[in-house]
Amino acid sequence: MDERLRQLAAQARILGLMHDQSLSPTIRSILRQADAKARLLSDDELGTICSASNVNAENLQRLQSKTPQIVTSAKSQLLREDPGLVLPGGALYPEPRAEACWRDCWHFLRVTIYAVAAGRPVFTHPPGVKGLRDLYLELGVPISSMAQAVGFLKADAISDYTSYASPSDTSLLGDALLHLEQMIQQLNQRSSSGAEVLL
Repeated sequence: MDERLRQLAAQARILGLMHDQSLSPTIRSILRQADAKARLLSDDELGTICSASNVNAENLQRLQSKTPQIVTSAKSQLLREDPGLVLPGGALYPEPRAEACWRDCWHFLRVTIYAVAAGRPVFTHPPGVKGLRDLYLELGVPISSMAQAVGFLKADAISDYTSYASPSDTSLLGDALLHLEQMIQQLNQRSSSGAEVLL
């Protein structure tokens, strides 16, 4: 990765909860550390954050454990919808390009789970969103396809969570994923100048 891409990637941190002064310093610190390492929350961390938001930590941990399957399902649905994406000439060809897309989906779900744990459905940080848009433009990421994948991710995560979480926690997840989906869709709107930014 060249230096410009490294700088753009560093700026493309969409989580803004560590700047939310209505959250306790302990919670902001947990989120900052987890996001810096791009990792899922531990059971203890989920317990600490959820105890302040009254979100059921055990149910959220159950959802978090299914992150790989949810991303795989979204991937399968996207490729069923548009199998040409990963073929030569497609927007997600060659394979490392597709893998980067699925990895981003995993990270999007990861930070959404942070947001649900904290009880904050609006969780993005405008400078980080701008950084993501700049990075996607630089790399020629197919934003419409990414938005579509996030839509599948949203539907699958909500469907799973609904089967064991409370209506209020499920509603919180739905709102957070909708916020994420709208953010991705707006990247496309903001980066268009009469033409969609596809590869």
